[in-house]
Parts: sequence; C-alpha cells; structure tokens
Amino acid sequence: MPLPSRVRVTILLTIAVAGSFSAALAIWFPPPISTPWLVAFGTLAGLAIFASMLDLRITESGTTTSMDFLPQLGSLLLLGPVAAIGLTTITMLFKQFILQRKPVYKAAFNTAQTVLALGAAGLTYKWFGGEFSLESLPFNRSFPAFMLAAAVFFAINSAAVSYVVSVTREEGFLRTWRDLTGGIIIFDLAISPLAYLVHVLYALWGPVALLLSVIPLIGLRYSYGVNLQLKQLNRDLLRVLVKTIEARDPYTSGHSIRVAERSRQMAEAMRLPPGQTQLIETGALLHDIGKIDMAYGEILRQAGPLTPKQRELIRAHPDKGIEIVGSVRSVSKNVLNCIRHHHEWYDGSGYPTGISGEEIPLGARIIMIADSVDAMATDRPYRSALTLDKIRQELVDNQGTQFDPKVVAVALRCGILDDLEPRNPSPLVEDSLQEALSVS
Repeated sequence: MPLPSRVRVTILLTIAVAGSFSAALAIWFPPPISTPWLVAFGTLAGLAIFASMLDLRITESGTTTSMDFLPQLGSLLLLGPVAAIGLTTITMLFKQFILQRKPVYKAAFNTAQTVLALGAAGLTYKWFGGEFSLESLPFNRSFPAFMLAAAVFFAINSAAVSYVVSVTREEGFLRTWRDLTGGIIIFDLAISPLAYLVHVLYALWGPVALLLSVIPLIGLRYSYGVNLQLKQLNRDLLRVLVKTIEARDPYTSGHSIRVAERSRQMAEAMRLPPGQTQLIETGALLHDIGKIDMAYGEILRQAGPLTPKQRELIRAHPDKGIEIVGSVRSVSKNVLNCIRHHHEWYDGSGYPTGISGEEIPLGARIIMIADSVDAMATDRPYRSALTLDKIRQELVDNQGTQFDPKVVAVALRCGILDDLEPRNPSPLVEDSLQEALSVS
C-alpha cells in the first residue's frame, strides 16, 4: 500500500532532523574518546543488542515493548549523547533489519525518531544539572535530571510513532497514541531507574558489573510475559465458560460473545481508553451470567408470553450475576456495575434499580444496545428475527426512552449492524419486541 504523502514527508524530515541534530550534538558535546570509553561503549552496545532480543508483544494489534532503552539511557549517563546516539543507531539497525526484517523506510524512521528522542533526553538531562561521566555522579542532582530526561525520551518516541501510524490509518492522533502505548509508557517510565542502576554498577565495578544488568532484564521480560499470558488465559477461559453455559440453548448460543464484540466495537468508536474498553467488554461477556440457573433456560425456550412470576425471575438475573461474579476478588467494580445495570432504561423505567440518564454507567448503556441488537437479530421460539431496517428503526425510535441517544448515534455509525444476518426475518409487533428485549 503506497504511503500517504504526509507520512513520506514526515519520514524524510525526521531522518534529516535526526542527522542534523546528531551533528550539532557532536559539536556541543564532543565525546572524550579513550580506552575506558571504548570499552564502555562496546560493553553497552552488546548489552543493548541483547536487550533488543527480549522484545515482548503487549497488544493484539502487535505493539511490542523492549528493554533496549535501559542500556541506551544508561549509555547517555556514562558516555554522553553522541555515544548514546551511535550505540542506539547500531542497536536499532540490528533490531529493525536482522531481528524484525522491517522495510528500509520503517527501519530508517524508527532509528531516526529514537535518535531524536535520545538526543532531546540528553539535552534535558544536561540543562537540569546532569553530568556525563564514567565515574560516580551526585545522586541528588543527577537522578531527578535523569527522570526528566527519561520522560522526554518516552514522550517524543511515542508521539512520533503515533503520528505516523495515525496518518497511515487515517485515525485521530490521541486514539492511536492510546492504542499503541496501551499504558506501556507508565511501565517503561517506572522501570527506567534501572538505566540509572546501569550507570551506578559500571561506575563501581566496570564492564563485568554489567553482567548483573542482564539478570533484571531477563527477569522483567519473563515476569511481564507471564503476566500477559495469564491475562490472556483468563480472557480465553472466560469465553469458554460463557460459551459452554450458553451452549445448552441453541437460541442464545454465542449471544454473550457477540454482545461483547459489539460492545468493544462501540467503545472503540467512542475512543474510550483501552483499559475502560476491556472492562466494558468483560462486563458484556458476563452480563447474562446470572441466567446460569436452569429456570432461565425454560423461560428462554418458552413460546408464549411470560407469567408475572417469570418476569420477576427475569428481572432478578442482573443481581444474581453480581452474586456469582462478585465473589471473584479480581473482578473490577466497573465490570460489576456493567452487569448489574445493563437493563436500566435511559428514562428510568428499567431494572433492577430504576436509575436513569447519566446515572447509568456508560458501559451498561453500551451493553444495553449491543444486547438488544443481538436479541432483535436472533430467532427465538416466540418470534422470528427482525429485519435489519427494523432493528435500525427500533434503535432510533427508542432513543431517549430505552437507549442513550449518544450511544445510539455511535451504534449506527460504527458498523455493529453490518454483520447482522437475521434468519427468517419477519415484521414484529411492539409487544413481541418488548418481550424479546426483556428476555434478552
């Protein structure tokens, strides 16, 4: 796919500015080349290349994190910005061409923007009283300056990549930045003091001490990888559990998974933070967990209208879901609120608490629409699925009463109706529709 002109200009401009900036830094901060300096450079370069081999995928979109910034920032403290830029260039080219086999333009841009970020970090460090030395540094001046420099490094690095990706995808910058970073900047900034530790170890014991730096690098990579794998395993097991529960009824099989996918789609269209989007998706996946009781299976398979007792039982399923899921301490309160309030109506006539408008959690308002859409698009024993036009019309007609108008607008434009394939669609009368939405 051809690159947008703005992306080509940005790449060329970034490379040109990085080259000019590096040349200027070489004049401002000429490296004091000596045998100890060269030994430190070679040792840190080897550590940086090793760290670049510990890349870890952190999002489903392919975003990765690496520990190579630790020796890069450590080299900034020990050798100065020019050496750090040289070391970073070697590391990035090895990583981009050998390990990841990136196209030339991607490798050039990624290297150039990292060089810019590191050079700006070096200037920040110097301006705020930091020194470049192979010897020990005064902690009270150097460490605060280093943390500011690290923040500048991550800000420029993430902003440059996010801008190019946002232009390529034709998406908003902030949304792209959130998707790509996924909160990893906080993690990287939190462990950046390890780069300062690299300097301390080298100043105390020389090149051999850097072997000690390998241990926390491997430990961090392993522990973070295990944590991500456990999170993914929990999500997979949750889906299997819900799918197994719903498999007993052919009319609702796969319902919660579809509701979760459409809820996530709407949350992303609303540009909610990734963490909030994931919580809403989890709440949608578990929204009907209270119907695990066999009595609900009989109601769902019932061909006629519900009795008052059955309606009372249906209205209890959100609270029953809370009883089940609430016993799991790791489940967020936001997820529990989504489960409890996904049948609240915007005008306050829903259940179980009768809250209205903005009082209803946003996740519950999103799930309400995703749940209703799937119910209307699915055949049930007591009626056939609605046509796509009828479903769209029901969303419009019921906004402000059952549905949040703002969320309806998002639902209509984000494409959650595009993959609907109602089976044997037929017109539906209002009573049957409300029955469908009550039982969903």
